[in-house]
Amino acid sequence: MTFIASVIAKEGVAIVADSFGTTLEHSLNEKTFLDYIAEANDKNNIPIQELIELFEKKPSYTRNYVDKLFRFSKYSAITFTGAVYINGKEIKEIVKSISANMDTENDAHNAKELEVVLTEFCSHLKAEVIEHAQTRNLTPTDLIFSNFNLSTNTPQIYVIKISAIDKDNFNPEAEDLITFAEQSHLGIVTDGQNNFVERLIFGSLVEKIGSVKDELIKHVIEVLNLEGEQKDKLVDSIQDFEFLQKTVLDDMFSIKFRQLSLQEALDLAALLIKIVMDIQVYTEKIPTVGGLIRLAVIHEERGFEWISGHKLVPSNII
Repeated sequence: MTFIASVIAKEGVAIVADSFGTTLEHSLNEKTFLDYIAEANDKNNIPIQELIELFEKKPSYTRNYVDKLFRFSKYSAITFTGAVYINGKEIKEIVKSISANMDTENDAHNAKELEVVLTEFCSHLKAEVIEHAQTRNLTPTDLIFSNFNLSTNTPQIYVIKISAIDKDNFNPEAEDLITFAEQSHLGIVTDGQNNFVERLIFGSLVEKIGSVKDELIKHVIEVLNLEGEQKDKLVDSIQDFEFLQKTVLDDMFSIKFRQLSLQEALDLAALLIKIVMDIQVYTEKIPTVGGLIRLAVIHEERGFEWISGHKLVPSNII
């Protein structure tokens, strides 16, 4: 569990990440168990399989100082959420190794098209994922790749997604194993424990519109008993329903951010993670965002710069 964010500014990108690493374990809530027993028809013969199905995967332990924000090249940085280890290595070490293999400190690297860089990066990452999948499963893992493009003089944000892996049903040729897509148009890109912040920034309909359309289609088809060509026509019509699109866009851009300075972007990134950390105090789950907060920027002239969270500090033990 974590929270990461990148915020675009006029002269660069501001980046933030927490440092909690959370272990997930299967656990059984007492109320869930007692409710099940109360509703069981035969309380003397409880099926073992049904008891097993009551267990849920929940955060159970959090450790600090997992590095989730690191420099990739002079003008790019990576943050991640999901698995801390791939193929027995910390993601930080994998990125460091890929950076060395791609010779990102060479000035020629900064002249490459970013999609070419990302394609090469993902091919290296895919090799690690494939080796990992020989013996282990993998939880879905996202990387936010923040960059300042010198040739176009524009900040860019891409999201790299690694699909969940079941080692017993693994297809190394799957097209969606590792994908990447540009998200620069959003201006603010968050991931991890970001539901509350995403709703605050983009409204509540962004993630739900697909479900709304599907349920609407299903309901109308059942009520009118549509089949064949009529059914296809309805599906096409609702999928292209302009009213829903306008409703989502109006909701999504209810808060219109102006063009930010790099200092303002940095302050906003810090505010977003502070909101998440403060809100989680009032929820039932254990805190999964926090610890040492790392802040960095990518400046259009100076490149990657640490702001805080990267230096050792005097111990508060003594």
